[in-house]
Amino acid sequence: MPTPEQQRLYSLLSGQLQTIGLHHRKELPSGSTSLLMKVLDGQVLVEAYDMHGKKIGTIPNENTSPAFRSDLQAAFLRSASPDPDGVIAPL
Repeated sequence: MPTPEQQRLYSLLSGQLQTIGLHHRKELPSGSTSLLMKVLDGQVLVEAYDMHGKKIGTIPNENTSPAFRSDLQAAFLRSASPDPDGVIAPL
């Protein structure tokens, strides 16, 4: 069971992910309804999911703009997720 502080941090990170995802919505796979963010080996990785919970893409990829990459790195690279499975944000 997460502590109140962990819950606050998760909510903050989820809100940031949602804001960035909505700002760069045109770069997300068509049909994206939620995002899962993880930091792996010093890189921010975001998986996009459809309304059925099926993974439909990974960001960054070859089509990801430098601005989107920069926003993700700036927001999450130094953040320690309270959930080892990552942070989820609805779109």
